Amino acid sequence: MEQIQNRVARLTAIQKIEMADAPMPKAGPGEVVVKTEYCGICGSDMPLLYGPDEAKYKNYTYPMVIGHEFAGEVYEVGRNVTGWKVGDRVVSDNTGYVCGHCPACETGNFLLCPERKGIGGDMDGGMAEYVRIPGVVLQRDPASIRRIPDNMPFEHAAVMDPICNAYKAIVQEAKVLPGDNVVIYGNGPLGLFSVLIARLINAARIIVIGTRRSAPTRNPICELGATDILMADDPDVVRKVKEICGEDGVAAVINCASRSANILPEAVRMLRPGGAFIMVGYTRTAVSYEEDPADLMGHKGVTFIGHMGYDHTSWRNTLALYREGRINMDPIVTHKLPLSKWREGFEMFTNREAAKVVLVPELDQ
Repeated sequence: MEQIQNRVARLTAIQKIEMADAPMPKAGPGEVVVKTEYCGICGSDMPLLYGPDEAKYKNYTYPMVIGHEFAGEVYEVGRNVTGWKVGDRVVSDNTGYVCGHCPACETGNFLLCPERKGIGGDMDGGMAEYVRIPGVVLQRDPASIRRIPDNMPFEHAAVMDPICNAYKAIVQEAKVLPGDNVVIYGNGPLGLFSVLIARLINAARIIVIGTRRSAPTRNPICELGATDILMADDPDVVRKVKEICGEDGVAAVINCASRSANILPEAVRMLRPGGAFIMVGYTRTAVSYEEDPADLMGHKGVTFIGHMGYDHTSWRNTLALYREGRINMDPIVTHKLPLSKWREGFEMFTNREAAKVVLVPELDQ
């Protein structure tokens, strides 16, 4: 290989990230090296820089290259690799290791493997010029990397992770039907992609409940698919949702917000009997309720579904919809920055100045 260094953004200690030259990854016998074209910045990356200090970070082996949303071209294949060749355009679902024998793995739910390790979360990731896809995951979960459609640019492929999350939450878990009413808490990338999916399946009313802080940048994007936008601090938000939806009620509430102190009780009051609450967003602090929603959930037959990422159905179907021209990500991918400006990207996301930011290693060359 002509290049012996790999420019990366890496975590060197808790809340310490730096640009550095790292050794060029090499493809082992069953491995693939991908040349990164784009890498997305995810909301879950923020604690790496800003905290809080989660216990899991203390178990990391430093330094570690960050970035779990990435796409690029196959640059090198190991001698035992079949099915992949140099130049293939691919996207990773960021799985780097699964045990292969637990109940989750046996049923193909690899993201739920208790021993799963993520690329960019537990091992070197995609905020780099080159990233290695370990052979063990390619053997146990061959679909952990996928070819992308010819009409899909790399900047869109790099943000497949959040749109696959949205597809699984709305279609596979909530089982929203055309004509159903949906409430989406949060107008960050997960919320925006949820709006896109809800519109794609012809939900009737698509109600976004966001924050005033995010409104200037993200509400105009919501308006591309949402029928109604309400503010989370509105004390009448439950009543307004019920008025909007009328006798049909709310079939599903998709929580894509990072806060949850009052969302569940509000959602249970909004939902029609038999409705579903999908917990996509999460908080890192304990939550206590003034009024325990459990009794009302029971009386109304509300289903609470804990959401974790996506599965192979999410990826296959979302890529197919993109290939057929049914998905437009352009309004949501608002900023492209050189990899060296990763900090600026983090700040723009944190300050709600951007929706989705992608980093481009080539712009540094």
